[in-house]
Amino acid sequence: MDFSKLVDVEPIPQNDGPNPVCTITYPSEFVYAYDYLRALLKADERSARALELTTACLELNPANYTVWHFRRRCLVALSNSSPSSESSDEQDDVNSATIDVVRMEEDLEFADKLGGSK
Repeated sequence: MDFSKLVDVEPIPQNDGPNPVCTITYPSEFVYAYDYLRALLKADERSARALELTTACLELNPANYTVWHFRRRCLVALSNSSPSSESSDEQDDVNSATIDVVRMEEDLEFADKLGGSK
């Protein structure tokens, strides 16, 4: 992921409280990605860059249900923001629907890859 796309975002570090029972040492890449994810979750930003960040986070931890949920919300928002919702031109509607189908198929392939079924 190109984190320069998130230059306007203030990352939110994980807060385990003053006396954590068990501190987990995460790789720096994991900490960096998830700090930005917490910021986008707090802002409820459902954008292409948020979707890209969920990809990076899931590649680091595919078992995180919160990230999968947020990813689906981003996909829905991106689908709803396509030109088809405002366009009266039939061809634009078909093109937008095709883009949404392709995006969903790519996401299913991504999920399949992380699931390790191949």
